[in-house]
Amino acid sequence: MATSKTSKSKTTSSRSAARPASARARTAAATGGQGQNCAVINPYALAELVAGQPIPWNELPDPHRVLEQVLATPYEELFDPKFGGPLYVGMALDANLKLVPQRSPLLDLQPRREGDDAAGGGLESIDAHATLAELARTGVLKSLLDWPILCADLSRFTRLQLVLRLPPALRDLQLGNALSADVVRAITADSRLVKQVIAAGWTPPGAHWAASGDFFNETAEFFDPVQGAVANCYYIAALSAVAWATPFRLAHQTRATGPIQAQFNDQISFCTPDSGGALDRAVQVSEAVPLTAGGYPIYCRSSESSESWPAVYEKAYAKLKTGTSTDMPDITQTAWGDCVWATAQLNGGTRHYYNTADHSADELWQLLRSNCLSYRTFNPMTAWTYSSGDAAPDHVDYASAHVVGSHCYTVLGWAYRQCRRWIVLRNPWGNTEATASVLDATISMYDVSWWRPVTLKTTDGVFAMEIGAFKKYFAGFGTAH
Repeated sequence: MATSKTSKSKTTSSRSAARPASARARTAAATGGQGQNCAVINPYALAELVAGQPIPWNELPDPHRVLEQVLATPYEELFDPKFGGPLYVGMALDANLKLVPQRSPLLDLQPRREGDDAAGGGLESIDAHATLAELARTGVLKSLLDWPILCADLSRFTRLQLVLRLPPALRDLQLGNALSADVVRAITADSRLVKQVIAAGWTPPGAHWAASGDFFNETAEFFDPVQGAVANCYYIAALSAVAWATPFRLAHQTRATGPIQAQFNDQISFCTPDSGGALDRAVQVSEAVPLTAGGYPIYCRSSESSESWPAVYEKAYAKLKTGTSTDMPDITQTAWGDCVWATAQLNGGTRHYYNTADHSADELWQLLRSNCLSYRTFNPMTAWTYSSGDAAPDHVDYASAHVVGSHCYTVLGWAYRQCRRWIVLRNPWGNTEATASVLDATISMYDVSWWRPVTLKTTDGVFAMEIGAFKKYFAGFGTAH
């Protein structure tokens, strides 16, 4: 088995309390809600796409600093779209702090020239000026006096040290230096080309379509789907939720088509949400998926090497979402969506949404446990964070907690340890676990026919967060059943 933590063992207000939880549950009639439509790219997959090769993250002494260098962004600014970082390319916060799709300005930048570490996105000669007045008279720096101050320090008496935030135009130049034009076109859809792509098929720049392994190594398991370099966290979290709560469903709704092996295709069934399982569309796809020139996956992959079902399911979903008839759907168009809706497309269940701000921690705990048996969810469940830390009632700092803004997680179940209540979640990146109010232990969940140990000390994206912290950092959770 691969790097899963289970692989070692094959693993409030009085007014709110006055109303029953079921009366406040938003069901299929309302699919919106703050932070519900989520979109963030897996930074590790993006860094590998930029580097052009897999990176041995577990062997690096400081992987966070490598991410900073490759993605030209401070690590603490990666996980909130308010900083305009590379994980939210093709998205932007509107005036109401809602994350909405937009055509990325990086698509219109001139192709970068080969440079060096001195290149600073238009700021290469900043150290040639002796005074602020000189800086403010120079080209791109003329607006310098209006740049926001992030921090100011006068503790050394004779020195004033300022940290300023670059304006969006200069920040785009920096990102354009880090992300080549081909990378930008591989991670975000270009609305000007959508009709051409749907009709003719699509291939990411510098990539090719090819099979990447067997469909299943064993069967669909919750730790298999790992998100790639496109902002469809909501769908990958949903895949993991269905594989965990209803472990045989994905295998049963996938069948082979074609009379001979040379014509082998997969038929994957998608349901109409809130229909009780009614078929929406049966999508046929080959097992060829986009790979780099070196043969490495760009988008969704399995945590188990040489297994392809998560990538094939992503491809089928792209074909469903775009409506194309080709076998080369534009996977970038799966970015931005609702994880509960995506879950219902996989199982046809009725959607139930619960906003954390509308419930006390006690109520959230009861709602979670009502969808679990022997600590494990039996109804596929996902959770989502606020669009930005600034959108949370407590104005949280996602970076310090290692929680990702506008992101979807899979809910695996619950635990009760140290006289505290914990909700167990999985980041679809397969890493980057929360550090705020988390449990450091090995727990067990009853997985259909055996007790599965889950070692929370292992870095594989699974963590347990105290229910009060979950209410603070997460905007909501939901089920489809």
